[in-house]
Amino acid sequence: MPALLARFKRRPLLIGAATVLVVGGIIASQSGRAAPDASKAAKPPVVLELASSDVVRVADASLIRPLALSGSLNPVRQTAINAEVEGVVAAVLVRPGEVVKAGQVLARFETSDLNQLLATRQANQARARAEMQLAQKNSERNADLLKQGFISPNSYDQSESSLAVAVAQFKAEEAQTALARKALGDSAVRAPFGGIVSDRKVEPGSRVNMTQHLFSVVDLDEMEFEAAVPVNALAAVKVGQHMTLTVEGYPGKQLGGRVERIAPVADSASRMVPIYVRLQNPDGLLKGGQFVQGELALARADHAATLPFGAIRGLHGPAPHVMAVENGKAVSRPVRLGLLNELSKQVVVESGVPVGALVIIAKVENIKAGQAVKLPPAKS
Repeated sequence: MPALLARFKRRPLLIGAATVLVVGGIIASQSGRAAPDASKAAKPPVVLELASSDVVRVADASLIRPLALSGSLNPVRQTAINAEVEGVVAAVLVRPGEVVKAGQVLARFETSDLNQLLATRQANQARARAEMQLAQKNSERNADLLKQGFISPNSYDQSESSLAVAVAQFKAEEAQTALARKALGDSAVRAPFGGIVSDRKVEPGSRVNMTQHLFSVVDLDEMEFEAAVPVNALAAVKVGQHMTLTVEGYPGKQLGGRVERIAPVADSASRMVPIYVRLQNPDGLLKGGQFVQGELALARADHAATLPFGAIRGLHGPAPHVMAVENGKAVSRPVRLGLLNELSKQVVVESGVPVGALVIIAKVENIKAGQAVKLPPAKS
């Protein structure tokens, strides 16, 4: 019995000791977990290092809202030279690609038949002149005889009629002589203006007919670009507007032109309106038929703050903004956008960031406002 009482007395002591051990373990474990959390809070903030390709500065530039057009070039002055006489070609003096001056002889016809025809016409004109002069004298003499009463009025009228016929005959022969003289002059085919021979369709010794095609001559000093404008954009196109052109075969070289004419009627099938752009070509760089791409400036902003599309977050959304770098941190700045150039992928920033501000490109994702950033070292 005393032993049993002793066992019951020791049990509370054991339970109390166990309770102390458990409580002590919990406290120790909580203090062990609290130490790492405190060490984490003491760590410095993470700094995002940026490469030079990750940032861009707001530029001061001129920007246009372009209308992209394409078409072909044609010389403003070009002509097809046809034969104005019928005969055998005696000589051809030029070849395609040669530069010619206004009035320069390109080919010559055989002139023996033309000389003979002119001589015949001149002889007929001389005979008609003599007959006219004789009829004039008869008319004057009959007028005197009529006054003296020696001839009847009917005889006088006959002499007047003969004079009128002789005058008409002389004028007809005079016209035929002029035509024969012109034909002889046309036996020398001449360039109507200075330019370049673009093709030649005749060879020496060949016989050609009237109006047969002989040569083509083009003047490359002024060129014309023909393009079609959609009807919905036509209201912004004006005569005299400037256009920037890029010519096939000359990458990177840009030329300037201006709208010269606008067609009054749209094409019924395409609903497009042709426009014609004039551009100078003094060095002959451009050739007829070349394919051209152009940008017509429908609107323009000069000395504007501009950024590439890639720097704008939410470009086509309701709240576009940029992540600017200020005092070593990323700062979100809402921006108001203006003119957009879909070809160069540039946009005017009307407000939000000034010219010269540094902006993080939108491809750098998961960056938040307040994030510490480190810029790349400046290049010398």
